[in-house]
Order: sequence, then structure tokens, then C-alpha cells
Amino acid sequence: MASSSPAQASYAEESARTEHLLRAAHVSRGPRREQLLDEAIVSGMPLARTLAHRYRGRGVDDEDLEQIAIEHLIRAARNYRPSPGSDFRSYAVPTIRGGIRHHFRDNAWAIKLPRRLQEIQARLNAVQGKLAVALGHWPDRRELSEAIGVEVNEIIEAEQARGCFQPTSLDAEQTTDTGASAPAREVAQPGNTYELVDQVHSLQPVVDNLPERDQLILRRRFVDHLTQAEIGAELGVSQMQVSRRLRMIMSNLQLALSA
Repeated sequence: MASSSPAQASYAEESARTEHLLRAAHVSRGPRREQLLDEAIVSGMPLARTLAHRYRGRGVDDEDLEQIAIEHLIRAARNYRPSPGSDFRSYAVPTIRGGIRHHFRDNAWAIKLPRRLQEIQARLNAVQGKLAVALGHWPDRRELSEAIGVEVNEIIEAEQARGCFQPTSLDAEQTTDTGASAPAREVAQPGNTYELVDQVHSLQPVVDNLPERDQLILRRRFVDHLTQAEIGAELGVSQMQVSRRLRMIMSNLQLALSA
């Protein structure tokens, strides 16, 4: 059996220490309890920062993300009631993630959407992947509307409102496989508009003919903007496997354009 890495060992030690401190705080009173809770919160901060890091680059300042994650770590630590077999990490992770997502829903919109559409988008994000696995194909709008109990026209409205988080500056340099470039330099010029339309139409049947899993990977990466690690977690594969599959898919799309 392969030995764990130093990072994994350190992470396990931090988790065990946090659990130990919270269990001790649970049976303590007064200043001693507060001291143990404070120590547990400090011990749990690497977990909160790791979760906050996964949401970077989506329109919320990094320091704000960290602050939100820590606030909900504190809430989780103070509300945790240990029992035989319980695990603080399993309790804290959804609490912290939920706090971050709630902040995005309420505050991180470049165009402020009605709460109804924000709620529908959140429910769609939660159910689409699971439904795709259960059905064996990417769910259509009717299937989504039945799954979350709203009308099809509301699904369409919510889909059209995607991408309303704070946009990245068109002048901001972004590093890709082909080097650094600003989006403004990649915007289509009037002279090649017809070529761009032709490319989109050329790719549509290619994408439609991809295996359902590949379509899901494309949607998660380029529509839902998940990281490769998050896609891998959803599909039950490694980040490296997702990366390799994405490269193969993009190569096939490039070949289709050049054909």
C-alpha cells in the first residue's frame, strides 16, 4: 500500500485535532469551552481556505471569499454537536459551501436577477448532473422542469440569464495552453463574422454526436464553469482523466473545423 504524502498526513492531523478540540469543548463550560472552540476554529481554517479557493475567479474578491468561508466555519464549529461516529468535516463542508453559494446568489451578480431566477438556477445546478447520470443522457428542459417542479418557460428564462456574475475585464491577461492573451484581442472582428457563424454551425452536429458523458464534461467546463477537479468529483474520476478527456474532445472539435 502506498504511503500517504506529507500534505495528506498534515491534513489528517489537522482534521483529527479539530475533532478532538470540538469534542472537548462540547463537555466543557465557561472560558474553557470558549478557548477550546477558538483553538478548533484556528485548526479548521485550512479547510475553510481550501473551500474558498475553489470559488476563485468567479466575480468575488479572494479576501471576501475567505472571510465568508471562515464565518461559516465559525458557525459550524459553534453548532456542531459531536456524537459517536460523527465527523466535524462532514458537517462543516456543506455549511461552508452553502454560505459561499448563498453569497454568490445574493451579491455576485453583474445584472441583478429576481430571486426566483436565482433559486431556479441554483436548483438546476444541483440536479442536472445527477439527473444526467440517472437518465443516461443530458436532461432536456421538460425533464428538468419535472425534476424541480417549475414550468418549462421558467427553465428557459433561467438558462438565458446564466452568466450574470461579475464579468472578467476584456483587457485582463489570461494564460492558456497557447500563451497569455486578453479576451479583447480574441473578439471576432466584423470581417470574419460570417466565418464565426459558419464555425458554430459546423460544430453543433459534432457536439450533438459526442457521447453523453463528453457533452456533460463540455457543459460543466464551459457553461457551468466548474474546475476539472469538480467535474472529476461529480463523475467519479480523477482531475487528470478529465483533463485528458477534454484535450481529446477539443482536438476532435478542431479537426471538425478544419475538415
